[in-house]
Amino acid sequence: MAAVSSANDAAVYDAHVVPRYSSLFGRMLLAHVPENERVQVLDVGCGTGHPALEILARLDPGGRVIAIDPDSALLDLARRRALDESGRRIFFKAASAEELDFGNEVFDVVTGNLAMSAWLAPEKALSELYRVLTERGLLLLTQALAGTFEEVFDMFRELALRRDDGALAARVERIALRYPSASTLEAVIANAGFASVRVKTEEFQLAFGSARDLLADPALRFVAVPEWRWIAGFEDDGLLEEMVRMLDTYFGGGPLSLRVHAGLAIARV
Repeated sequence: MAAVSSANDAAVYDAHVVPRYSSLFGRMLLAHVPENERVQVLDVGCGTGHPALEILARLDPGGRVIAIDPDSALLDLARRRALDESGRRIFFKAASAEELDFGNEVFDVVTGNLAMSAWLAPEKALSELYRVLTERGLLLLTQALAGTFEEVFDMFRELALRRDDGALAARVERIALRYPSASTLEAVIANAGFASVRVKTEEFQLAFGSARDLLADPALRFVAVPEWRWIAGFEDDGLLEEMVRMLDTYFGGGPLSLRVHAGLAIARV
């Protein structure tokens, strides 16, 4: 996902990425947050406050949420959205999951909505989350899984075949591997020491008027277009446009949907 660096970007992210993409994963996570319980929750990669604020609403009035994100522009917007609850029952802090400064066994629940894709050191991050969870603490992490945006990857693969371009083919597969299978996600979390690991899956569709809408879509600008530009080699916008034309031809120039495979990892210490 593209980095957010300004207040304007944060506002666009909140207006488009949250309702169109991340909230679809977030509702899977929210369904498993303990309800009406006085628990301490750490939400990693909280963005503009979703689902941290929705998590807070589910808790007993004595429950608290610590929400962290490395991006200060997103946190500023999250604090404004929290209104009077900020600094009272929910606390926002600039931090990353790989470098937590909390003590051991502090939190009853750790959540992360699409946080894993931003981790530079997933093993270290999971080790830190394990450390700060209490005995039998609950871990809830969502992640886009294998098959997500497969329609776009297939067009790039076809282009690589047509051009006999091994470097392009390798770039496609490198990005595709960023979307793990459910079994791979389970194994990664289990290898970090977590128990009773399971991954629940759902599939949803992102609809567009035509393939030509993809590159201009505000949500995809953050979620996927940077990856697609990397596959195309950044400087070769013609290759990206050719992929779009192929996709447009495949769907007859009309409406299309991109598949998103969502996973929710549920685990215990």
